[in-house]
Parts: sequence; structure tokens; C-alpha cells
Amino acid sequence: MSQTQETTVQETMHHGHEMVSIPQQPKPLSRAQAVTAVIALSGVSFLNTTGSGILTVALPVMSTSLSLPTNLLLWPAAVYALAAGCTLLTFGSLADVVGDRRIWLTGSTLFAVFTLACGLARTGTQLIVFRTLLGIAVAMCLPCAVSLMTRTFPPGRSRNLGFAAMGVGQPLGYSIGLILGGIFADSIGWRYGYYISAIINVLLSILAFWSLPAEVTKTEPLVKGLKRIDWVGALMIGVSLALLSFVLAQITESYHNLGETYIIVLFAISIILLPTFVLWVGWQEKHGRPALIPNSLWRNTIFSATCVIVFFAWAVLNALQYFTSLYFQEVQHHSAFSSSLMFLPMVVAGAITNVFTGYTVDKVQVGVLVFSSALVSTASPILMALVNPSWGYWRGPFVAMLLSPVHSDVLFTVSNLIISRAYPGQNQALAGAVFNSVSQVGNSVGLAVSAAIAASVTEHSENDTLKGFQAAYWLMFAAMGVVCVVSYFGLRDGGYVGKKNE
Repeated sequence: MSQTQETTVQETMHHGHEMVSIPQQPKPLSRAQAVTAVIALSGVSFLNTTGSGILTVALPVMSTSLSLPTNLLLWPAAVYALAAGCTLLTFGSLADVVGDRRIWLTGSTLFAVFTLACGLARTGTQLIVFRTLLGIAVAMCLPCAVSLMTRTFPPGRSRNLGFAAMGVGQPLGYSIGLILGGIFADSIGWRYGYYISAIINVLLSILAFWSLPAEVTKTEPLVKGLKRIDWVGALMIGVSLALLSFVLAQITESYHNLGETYIIVLFAISIILLPTFVLWVGWQEKHGRPALIPNSLWRNTIFSATCVIVFFAWAVLNALQYFTSLYFQEVQHHSAFSSSLMFLPMVVAGAITNVFTGYTVDKVQVGVLVFSSALVSTASPILMALVNPSWGYWRGPFVAMLLSPVHSDVLFTVSNLIISRAYPGQNQALAGAVFNSVSQVGNSVGLAVSAAIAASVTEHSENDTLKGFQAAYWLMFAAMGVVCVVSYFGLRDGGYVGKKNE
């Protein structure tokens, strides 16, 4: 079923002391257009993590090819997260005013251009610059994907399956990126991974021009709409997340950087800006002015619990993938290609989980669904913490790979439905930006903290790499414990999501 065939509806929303009329003019899409729209939106989500997967496996070869200094080895990955993380909320707000289709198509086109540029890079500096621009481009796409999905399908199973398809894209893209990175790094060269990604991106962009729903006609002038954006709040949170991402990247590289004066200063500024942002949006909301993330939202227990769960779940998933890739190569001494193949169970389990979630999310209480999936995925880090390298792959790591994506893939669909429901109808791109910002910060924090603990334990155990990895896995297990507790208590009154009458 495609977009609803409703007549024009006028929704009246409060913005400060003004009443703003927002005409909803959903133009029906054919089934072919609706399916193609899902493919395009999910495809960019797929490519977003494909590049990261390629980089994870092929980075040693890339650093040699591009003469990338050792002290900048992690920067191609770090700047991507930094650029995306600090611009997501701004682009989400902008898309709700300018148009989600326009912003998504612009971002998708730029994503193709800069992906190709990464493949053509000749120096380490060029790669870092292009990865930065790539992060900005993807920040234009991710928030809009949520808004476009809600406009492509009415509430109900079709929308649920659409979000589930987007959920498949992220873990599938990362795993395929690992495999392609391993294959190309050992054969024709790492650049072909980016060439192929760019070609796929161009094809998806062409499909999107035909299939994405048309922009909703807005009655208010563009300038007036731009004034409704909380630019000060966007700047505050953007700078805070940018500085925090930089600090976390430095800690990921070496936990000794924690003692550097400039790291302490930047970290302090980023932390101070967070309560400042809270005070600012509170003041804005109190005086009836635009607030980027109104403080009143956090009084919604379901919304708050969901954001906490997303933060910790993505922190664990990202760190688990990173350290397991290193475990296969540095502890079990597999090649990059062999290591990448060991992630295939994650792809299969993730795909099955997303299809299952799409069909059941409106039938099972959200608390039960999220809590039970969290329990399942909690087994992954504890298995990797206890596994003996001599056991090989099938007795431990295989099961860990199989169970690891279950919770995050259930959560992707559920959390997008919850967060988009918490925001008014005309702010769906901003809702998508909130989800992606929380998950992005979770990714960065999880990797930085686990890397610092692993490095410290390794250093204090006569350079025993395995002990360092085990410490990181125990940390992930503890984080999943937090997820289970918050899921049980925070979502137990969550009821059902994804029903037709929402």
C-alpha cells in the first residue's frame, strides 16, 4: 500500500504565539514508486555504512597507498562521524522548512560525488577532506529519510516495513563494506570499493527523482519558515557535538591523549555547552519561541527511554564490530578477507530480524519487543569476553555474530516510530535528525571508551592484546545491562507502535 489518498487537510500547529497552517497534500504514489522510494532511501542508509566497512578493513593498505601518517590513521573515519554528527540537527530543521525531498536529493547527489572523490584521492589529506564533505552530505540524507518514509506510507504495516528496510541497510552495508574492503584490498585495489559505491549512489539518486513523494506545498513564505528554526540552539549543540566527536576520536587513537591540555579544554567546552543548550531551549519554549529539542519532550518517559536505549545500543554495536574485526585479525591471525566473511551471520540475522520486526511491531508491546531483543544481544559481548581463541570460529564468535544485530535492528524500526510520533507532523525530518544524532554520539562514545579501556588493560598486562579486548567486551556487556534495565522499566507502559490509527 502506498501513500494515503486523503483529501487536503489543514493541520494547525502552535509556533510560539503564532498559528501556522500547514497544508497536507499527499499525492498518491503507485506501488512501483513506493517500493522504489524504499529502495532509494534504504540504499543510501546502506551506502552510509558501506564506506565505513571498507575503511575498517582496508585502512592499513590505504594508509600506505596515500602516505597517511600514523598519527592521522583514524582521522578518515573520525572526521566523517564528526561532520555528520554536528550537522544532522541543522539539516533536519532546514529540511522541514525547505523541503525534505530537495535536501535529500541534494545530499544524495553530493554523497555520490564525494564517494567518487574518496576513490580518486591521492594523498591522506585529500581523503580526510573528502570524508569530511561526505559526512556533511550524508547528514543531509539521514534525517530526511525518516520524513520521506512517513510521507510515502500511512501509519501501519507498510510504514513499519519501510522503516525495517532502512534498518537492514545499516548493518548490511557495514558487513558488505567489510567484505568488499577485504576483497579489493587483497586484489584489484581498495579504490574500487568507492567507485562501485559511487555508481550505486548515482543509480539510487536517479530512482529517487522519479519515486520520492512530491514536496508538500507550504503556505508561509520561505523567509518566515527559516525564522522558525532555532539557529542558536542548532549552533550550540552542533559545536558541542563537533568538539565531543574530536575529543573522542583523539581518545580512540590513544587514551594517553586524555592528559593533553587542549583535549581537556575542548572536552570541558563541549560538556559546558550541553547544559547551556538545555537552558536555552527551555527559555525559548517558556517564551513561546522555536526550540530545537523542547525540554518538554524529555518528560515523555517513552521518548527519553528510547533515546537512552539507542545511545547505548549503538555504542555497543559499533564497538563490538570494531573489536571483533581486530580479534579475528590480531588474535586469531585471519586475513582481512577471511575476517570480513566471518561477519556474514550478522548480515543474515539482521535481515531476518528486520523483516520479523516489520510484521510484528504493531502486534507486540514495544517494551516486550525491545527488552527481549536486548536480552538476546546481551549474549554477544559476554561470549566474546569468555571465548578462547583456540576454540576457533564456530564455538563462540559465530554465535556472537548471529545474535549481535538482533536488538539494534528491532530498535531501529521501533525507535524511529516512537521518535517520529513524538514530533509534530511538519517536523519529521527533525525527528529523524534526533534519532541519528543520538545513535551517532553513541557510536563515537562507545568506540572511544572501549578503545581507551582496551589500550589501558593491554598496556598494564604486558601487552596482552587479548586481555585488552576482553576488557572492552565486558564493558559492552555492562552497557547492554543498562539497555535491558531501561527497556524493562522505561518502555513497560509503551503499549504498541506502528498501528494504522496512529
